[in-house]
Amino acid sequence: MTTKDSIQEQQAPPAVLTIAGSDSSGGAGIQADLKTFMAHGTYGLSVITAITAQNTQAVHSASRVSPNMVAQQMSAVMSDIDVRAAKTGMLADAEVIKAVATSWQSALEIRGTAIPLVVDPVMVSTSGTQLLDADALTTLREKLLPLATIVTPNLREAEALLNMAPYAIDSVNAMRQAALQISTQFNVEVTIVKGGHLQLADPGTVVDVVYERALDNFTQVSSARIDSVNTHGTGCTLSAAIAANLAKGLVIADAVRNGIRYVNEAIQTSYKVGRGAGPVNHAYALCTMPIVRPTLYNPHPFTQYLKDNSKGLWQQYTQHSFVGQAAAGTLSTSVFVHYLKQDYAYLKHYARATALAAFKSDSLGEVSVLVDAMQACVRESKLHVEMCAKWGVSRAEMEQEQESWSSVAYTRYIIDRGMAGDVLELLVAMYPCLLGYGEAARIAADDSKTLRQGNPFWPWISAYAGDDFQAAVAQGRQVIEDLVSRDILGPQRLKRLVTTFCETTTLEIKFWDSALEIN
Repeated sequence: MTTKDSIQEQQAPPAVLTIAGSDSSGGAGIQADLKTFMAHGTYGLSVITAITAQNTQAVHSASRVSPNMVAQQMSAVMSDIDVRAAKTGMLADAEVIKAVATSWQSALEIRGTAIPLVVDPVMVSTSGTQLLDADALTTLREKLLPLATIVTPNLREAEALLNMAPYAIDSVNAMRQAALQISTQFNVEVTIVKGGHLQLADPGTVVDVVYERALDNFTQVSSARIDSVNTHGTGCTLSAAIAANLAKGLVIADAVRNGIRYVNEAIQTSYKVGRGAGPVNHAYALCTMPIVRPTLYNPHPFTQYLKDNSKGLWQQYTQHSFVGQAAAGTLSTSVFVHYLKQDYAYLKHYARATALAAFKSDSLGEVSVLVDAMQACVRESKLHVEMCAKWGVSRAEMEQEQESWSSVAYTRYIIDRGMAGDVLELLVAMYPCLLGYGEAARIAADDSKTLRQGNPFWPWISAYAGDDFQAAVAQGRQVIEDLVSRDILGPQRLKRLVTTFCETTTLEIKFWDSALEIN
């Protein structure tokens, strides 16, 4: 039995810790980090290392928090809460860095398990204020970097870490060499050298270089350069996004790629705050993606959002007169046989689409569910063959039936979405068939007016209303909800998914319409 307490326990988001300074203007530091954590569906914790008086134009003053207080904050948080990932930002001075490194090591020893740590080596503010002195830089190199899972320097920070002259990193190739050197010299698993300050031959592009030491592999992530002054706190935001993604269980490559995309889109959707370098829009996804977390009364929020935004198509589909006539036993036999023949052909293409989704997925759990779905297509086709046999239609006749234009349009649309989009878009294209049949059959089965005895169409309804098919619906629905919970659905992507869902729902309606039209 599912209770309110169990729902709340299951939904506890992963906790992410920021160890950084406070920005009174709200665009960087712990303020930016906590906004980013929330935007990624994680629970934000903070250890404050310094307090700054700043706005979008300048840092007016800064006071460090005592190393002892920093250590106490870390101990209080880490001893009580299951921190899944952490990041560091502004660390003020050498003594604070030592306190952070010592406290982190102690926490890991007590925990007994590794926790990903993203180190953003903050040295200079966006407005140009020096935030780390020479002693602190040495301590950062010696004490903290060896504890990092990922380090995220910009060009100037990478040069400082490697004792290079300013502006020595002047090309993508130099960025690659710097990333390699940082990972090798400081034993860091992954180094990301951010290229926002590098002018490329293509002025409209930004390149970030990611080096993974274990694989000895470089990845260059290219993004559109956004012509905006609202870049205050981008470094804080990127490291926070990566930490949040790691806490959610993403592999490092995906955590980094999604983090970079999040920052880019947050810059694109930014708005003016103050008279200087404004912040990015950390909440852009929250503002434009009204997909809430699962709740007791809305356990499948993405599914509900799709249905709510179908402009009446979903009700039209699940309460279609084809099903209504079948439930009443008044449907023409010739209409139903025609439908079975066409749906038999449709199921072949649906199985192909399911195989394509399995091919596109990188999760063995998802692949297992999709393999089960392919086998369900085979079982469903057998039901069609058995029902047609009762009316004297052989399997051979079903195989030779010419596919109708409504079926061609529908099945090719699904395959096209699968070829052009990712696994989520393909599954959303396939979703109306799975979800709609289960819902339409359940509505009919729960209706006291539905004829059961002597109704030749009742076996068809009961098959889709039965436990096996309803379990398949629940399984498929959970795969889609899980994919959405791990994705960043910006406004354009969400709009495209809703459009895909509405278009395939329309094609489902036309599929049943075309069967009724043969009479």
